[in-house]
Amino acid sequence: MSQTPGATLANLQRTVDKDGIILRGAYLIADARLGAAGVVRQGAVAIAGDTVVETGPFAALQPKYPRSRILGDGRQLLLPGLVDAHSHGRGLSPIQKGVRNDFLENALFDWARGTVLPPELSAALCAWRHLRSGCTLLHHNGFDDDGDEGARRAHVAIRTYLATGIRLAFSPGVRDESKLVMGGEEFVATLPAELGDAVRPLVFFDKEAFADDYFRLFDELYEAYDGDDTKILLAPSWAHGASEAFMRQVRAAADRRDGVMIHMHLLQSPVHKAWGRRRHKKPTVLWLDDLGLVAEDCAYGHAIHVTEPEIALMGRRRVTVTSHPSCNFHMRNGITPVMPLRAAGVNIAMGLDDKTINDDEDAVMELRMMHKVHRLDTYELTNPPLGAYEALEIATVNGAKAAGFAGRTGALLPGMKADAILVDLDRVARDPWIDPQFDIADAFVERAMGSDITTVVVGGKVVIEDRRPLTIDVDGLYREIRAFCTKGLTPEHRARADLLARIKPHAQAWYAGWHDGLVDRPFYRVNSRG
Repeated sequence: MSQTPGATLANLQRTVDKDGIILRGAYLIADARLGAAGVVRQGAVAIAGDTVVETGPFAALQPKYPRSRILGDGRQLLLPGLVDAHSHGRGLSPIQKGVRNDFLENALFDWARGTVLPPELSAALCAWRHLRSGCTLLHHNGFDDDGDEGARRAHVAIRTYLATGIRLAFSPGVRDESKLVMGGEEFVATLPAELGDAVRPLVFFDKEAFADDYFRLFDELYEAYDGDDTKILLAPSWAHGASEAFMRQVRAAADRRDGVMIHMHLLQSPVHKAWGRRRHKKPTVLWLDDLGLVAEDCAYGHAIHVTEPEIALMGRRRVTVTSHPSCNFHMRNGITPVMPLRAAGVNIAMGLDDKTINDDEDAVMELRMMHKVHRLDTYELTNPPLGAYEALEIATVNGAKAAGFAGRTGALLPGMKADAILVDLDRVARDPWIDPQFDIADAFVERAMGSDITTVVVGGKVVIEDRRPLTIDVDGLYREIRAFCTKGLTPEHRARADLLARIKPHAQAWYAGWHDGLVDRPFYRVNSRG
């Protein structure tokens, strides 16, 4: 595949219906925030162009739009497309690249052994894996997008995503401090001379020039792509890999572009928690607040190892947290305290983070993981768990807000973008039977899978119909990916991976004991040694 969308991407324009579309379902959940009271039986959504114009019973809408094409036969579930508010767009997971997942501090060295797909292949594959499971909006959160190659990959990835038809938020991400370990300058001094000399470029570089390049790239991408249908976000990759000077520049850049979301990894591991206190002499979120980065335009990926005072502050500031339950299990991170965060007023969204429980980027299964993991925060019999509509809200409207699309998508309301999915209920409700009085949202969250998605509409354009992709030649894409991966790693890539493998045990020794005493009082009731 070429560096611009080509052979594996079809012409999206052929799926536009000039006379409009009516999506029809046995059940319509237009807005998860309304709960069961908002379910419309034999409901429908009328779409003109890229916009929802009306919702209601199919019997009432069909005569009003007689020329519109009807999708659905009245036996499906119709709901807004799901949102992945935190992904890295790698296409292939670490597992598919032959690398086991582990603690983040180990994985950052291990992942160097994995194949890096060309951006046109990784973006097309990532889009396909999301669309086929009903995810209509994807936030690609970049990582080490610096230099000319980082800029090139960003442009190619964005163009490829847009050609597939998926709605996109894209954030180029960088670490302006050590790209090796936290406290990199001191760490290098502990290494044998040969290793220290080899990794110095990952720690010692021109930070001001690096920052200038990043904000130049952000402005370039923003001017080229940001608009009503695509969002370009800011992303210091970690709160723990950024200097105070860089973070102040992030705040200033966001203020210049009113409404731009800022997305960063935060407190993903106990080591992150320890580093914040070592570096700033205070919890990380309190440090970020000093910089104006605890605000409604800020989204934090993971936010597992937060404290109660940090949660209270995050709630007052109405920040967003993207939670990635499957990834957190894969990476042995811990469990994001979603229930206390929600109770405090934090906007919780769902992220797949390239590491779903079945290693397939199934957005429906990740929704179920969200629903199940956060039943564990209490053993009080009278306290309700996270409900199905709450989980759907997390995976739709809340995700839209996290990705910069608040009020534009995430619900099927008049005037909003027409991002919708139809779910085949044959397996959910008729394998062999489900009580017809059982709530349809509960049935979907408890029993559905990505393979039950039959039709996907993004901005009024049909991108999957009757499980058939209309914008991606999947067989051709897979052939190109297999052919590329079969070549193996380049000598330069292998040499870098070998070097990092030699550094890894030194990093493990460097971090040893950092988190002692910091993870002894969990938010969630799991079990007890006593």
